[in-house]
Amino acid sequence: MINHFKHKYGFNVFNLQPEDLFEYASSKGLKHIEINLSKEHLSLETFTQARIEELKSLSRIHKVQMSFHIPYYINISEILIPVRRKNIEYVKNCINIASELIVTHITIHVGNFYWFPVEHWNRKKALQRFVKSLKDILKLCEEKKIIIALENVVPIPNGSEYYLLGDNAEDFNYVFSQIDSNWLKFCLDTGHANMGEGVVHYANCLNKKLCSIHYHDNNGKDDEHLAVGLGTVPWQDLADELENLNYQGPIVSECRDIEAHKAAELLNDYFSK
Repeated sequence: MINHFKHKYGFNVFNLQPEDLFEYASSKGLKHIEINLSKEHLSLETFTQARIEELKSLSRIHKVQMSFHIPYYINISEILIPVRRKNIEYVKNCINIASELIVTHITIHVGNFYWFPVEHWNRKKALQRFVKSLKDILKLCEEKKIIIALENVVPIPNGSEYYLLGDNAEDFNYVFSQIDSNWLKFCLDTGHANMGEGVVHYANCLNKKLCSIHYHDNNGKDDEHLAVGLGTVPWQDLADELENLNYQGPIVSECRDIEAHKAAELLNDYFSK
């Protein structure tokens, strides 16, 4: 049994059932399960009262916390008002379920937009829509005591008609400058950051809001979700930065082709140094 981890390592559940993974997590010293809501078997509709009670019981017995990851296609900065309202309603439903489950936080992407006629102008307008939507959502977060964690994403290559919000630190600085809330935080995705401005840059710029980390590696060009050390993420620099910050939140593996506890061991070596 691994029980020497100082940090709250965990993993993202995408294709499997979370109910089947609590015993594995606790036996390997892992402390967190993030439930990705993208697949049909993990859609919001599957969280019946019976399932909620079972997950809460498993979490309590095994001392493993949970969080939610909202699907990437839920876009609360959507320009079409009926679609935006539907997406906002989805997030609110997620918050209500999350409150019953006693999750630590909900991870969400900032959204997307089309550049025409001017990329900079449309990005600003999309960010303004996002802030307006988020202010509405955060009223429920405060009531239900649920944190929203905004995740950085990969930059779309120049020339595309379609762009993502949250592919640079300035987008987050803008959002946090517009909203002062203890229920709004930041989730650092190491692989996404490595394809853009870099993990240390994000950690430095947004350290006061950092509440969650998704970790995986790549070579700076493709979102490969490699195991720690197989790409170009500067893991030692990141580990040193997190130690300086005395970071206490979950560190969630999104590494493919490696078991979560083995991924944690690889990352933990950098903290041990």
